[in-house]
Amino acid sequence: MTDQNQRCRRTRAPSASKGLALVMLLSVLLSACAETDPYRRIEPAATDDAATSAHGAFNRRWPAQFKAVQTVTLDFRVTTRTLVGYLIVQGHDRFRLQGMTEQGIKLFDIVGVGGDSRVLFAAEELDARVLENITRDIRRVFLLESLEVGSGVRYRTTLGEIGDVLVAAPARVLSQGPSGATAEFSGQHGQLRAHVVGKPPHVDWYDFRRDDRSLYRVDHYEWQEIGGMFVPTTIVLRERGVQSNGPPYKLTIMLTELTVRDEPWPDAVFEVGD
Repeated sequence: MTDQNQRCRRTRAPSASKGLALVMLLSVLLSACAETDPYRRIEPAATDDAATSAHGAFNRRWPAQFKAVQTVTLDFRVTTRTLVGYLIVQGHDRFRLQGMTEQGIKLFDIVGVGGDSRVLFAAEELDARVLENITRDIRRVFLLESLEVGSGVRYRTTLGEIGDVLVAAPARVLSQGPSGATAEFSGQHGQLRAHVVGKPPHVDWYDFRRDDRSLYRVDHYEWQEIGGMFVPTTIVLRERGVQSNGPPYKLTIMLTELTVRDEPWPDAVFEVGD
């Protein structure tokens, strides 16, 4: 155990007689003990024309059509669960996800088309709320988009069960500097803030907010060349517990394979059924 960790374990609240100096020292020690992010971020770098860059980078963060293999870890309260996911995405409105245990036992098979989804198979141990959260989070991480519509500049963000966000103006730039830029898409259901970095720009993180309160945030880490693209291989989604109608949780997705597909999959792959 390091000396710093020993100090973290032994630190106690000072008595009032110790004075302001010890209170300030305690604050520094507690900050050192706080949990730090264990993953590597993309290198900070300036980007040009933040409003346009955020829009373009957000839509290009994943290929238009791809399949991926990923290890998914769900942390909520004192529970941790890990599974292996096989994901197919087509455009911003179709996906199919199969989940298995690390031992290869099938847990679920979900297909989503537009705002509709269907659970084709689910193990008895998985309740409906868990499957709903999985479906929503796949849309948040891989299908969420901002789209120019019509002759004017209008953006649409697909947000699953809470509807589309439409704004009649380009993204509002909140900050811009040598470490990147943060822009905000505003709409009828909330605001989506995206932080973009570099040239060409890449999305470091995005945060969906309502009434100045974060509902969920997605962070991108461990960027690599995979499947012919420069993509994050570790994605962390933090749900605040508002939209999930339950406790807050953290979803960590680690990509092990990503294959870009040129041709669309057959329609049968995404059939929801009756």
